[in-house]
Amino acid sequence: MQLITVEIKNFRCLKDVKIPFRELTVLIGENDAGKSTILDLLDLILSEHQPEESDYYYFDDGNGNPESRADEIEAVLTFHPYSDQTISQEFLSPDGFFRLKKRFTRLSGETWYNGRCFDQEVLNQDLTSLRVADLDATIQEIGIVVEGRLNKEEKIQRLQEYKQHAPFHVDWVPTAQASLREFLPRFERYRSLDYQDPTNVVIKTLRTVYESKIYETDDEGVRKPITSLRELQSDIETELNRKVSELLGYIQRYNQSVRRVEFNPTIDFSGGLKSGQFSIDDGRGFHWLTKCGDGTKRRLLIAFFDWEREILGKQQTRPLLRGYDEPDVNLHYEAQRHMYRTIRDIVYQENSRIQAIVCTHSLTMIDHAPATSIDLLHLCECGMTGVNYLDTLEDQDVEDFLANLAAELGITNSILFYERCYIIIEGPTEENSLPIFYHRLYGHSMIEDGIRLINIEGNGGKKGLLKLLGKNRQHLTIAFLDSDTHTNQDFIGAGFSRDRTDDYLILIGQKEFEDAFSDETICLCLNEIWPRTDNEPWAPAHLSDIRSEPNKKFSDRLMGLIYQNSESDVSNTKPVYGQKLASFCPLDMIPERVIHLFNRAREIARVG
Repeated sequence: MQLITVEIKNFRCLKDVKIPFRELTVLIGENDAGKSTILDLLDLILSEHQPEESDYYYFDDGNGNPESRADEIEAVLTFHPYSDQTISQEFLSPDGFFRLKKRFTRLSGETWYNGRCFDQEVLNQDLTSLRVADLDATIQEIGIVVEGRLNKEEKIQRLQEYKQHAPFHVDWVPTAQASLREFLPRFERYRSLDYQDPTNVVIKTLRTVYESKIYETDDEGVRKPITSLRELQSDIETELNRKVSELLGYIQRYNQSVRRVEFNPTIDFSGGLKSGQFSIDDGRGFHWLTKCGDGTKRRLLIAFFDWEREILGKQQTRPLLRGYDEPDVNLHYEAQRHMYRTIRDIVYQENSRIQAIVCTHSLTMIDHAPATSIDLLHLCECGMTGVNYLDTLEDQDVEDFLANLAAELGITNSILFYERCYIIIEGPTEENSLPIFYHRLYGHSMIEDGIRLINIEGNGGKKGLLKLLGKNRQHLTIAFLDSDTHTNQDFIGAGFSRDRTDDYLILIGQKEFEDAFSDETICLCLNEIWPRTDNEPWAPAHLSDIRSEPNKKFSDRLMGLIYQNSESDVSNTKPVYGQKLASFCPLDMIPERVIHLFNRAREIARVG
């Protein structure tokens, strides 16, 4: 089944988080925020391990007592069955999902699934794990009439048939995780050691090939050893129980009340391929890969992943959940991109039952992944981990923007997740002048401080972008707009709060950004860059007429005035004007609304 969400409580830094997963999930964030911890949690549950003392959350009880560790760890994993996977309805929640709950204490681990809880309590146990005597007692208790002698499998079948019509309610049903193993995905993890020794990649892939040769899937989707191995398994079980039956006589010498003994072995042929060594001949004879240099290992690692993609594309394997912990380590840019594409192709190939989780710091991998596949983990001040991700609300405008239009604005995934403040503008003058003003005032760039300008003028993706920010980044967004704009209504329509416009909306100018500057400031710039052809200096009087002309934009009239009165080689366009104005404007003549914008942005970005 495909993992959809994981809810975690009290596991290391994960105090109480819910994390979404997709076919491909990319976990990003600062060091020690919990990326690898999530893989450890999945390994703990799906590989059926037990936590250590240090895995329990370390917290202050709030009463001034010394810090201590939590008493239990709990996780709920929600899965969606594949379309061709047959799972009994008793294991599924009413919404069709399978939910597995695991709780660990110092002394034990308990497992539940959310599904049918039968009113007759005796039916809520794992029938396949019962001894024959217990099956007989269960059949007698619920009143099933049995004619003739039945073997163990037939007794289980009769009970399963009875359960199809027995009364039930939906609840958390205790179970043995072993009874769920056949339809839970196998968890497989690649650690930094695997990238340093690519032999581990070969072994894990060949183990999949090995399993494909000893297992087959029947018409009901149940995975079993192939016929010949089932016969061998039956022979082994018969022989083991024959030997066990001989034990009865010895037992009865000391306890005559014992009537029968039985042994139910667990035989797992998949454990046959444990390890191996990989060697290469590079012209000097065969030698172990482990003895090669790091450069050779990294190049071979990429080749191994390509080979693995082909192997996994052909094998009909049990659903697989794979965790890649920083696969970009020590790989150059092109190798990182190739690595990401290989992982992506493994996941998205036709009929794939492989789900991947990638923990990475690589901007290459982050920016190549679908934006909706990324979870950002961050440490809160209290030491707990929080999770941010982009919620599209299943809105087509937002999804179209992320899929097709974000690149038009130069918006990458790393910008969406890592920037501390977004300033929305809708003009080229602002786009070219604001970064210069900021650098002159503070000595470093807006980008250095995590502040990103986004010019939405004439962009077809504006609607989708505003909806995306309104849902996911409203608290980090400022709209810096012309006073005559109607775009502020677009923000309200995109989900920005109508009652908090002062928090995100800053208007400038009588009508627009350009008219917010004094005549004296503008003349300083014009005299330096666009001197008049009549050799007279620009003066405020030259601008008075275009200031007062109704129904005309000041900026358009200003560009026309420059064109008519200057023969400078410098282009008289708004982008160039914005750049030059910011360069020559005295700092004490920068409009107050620009200073207010910067103060607000720095406050949001927590600069200084």
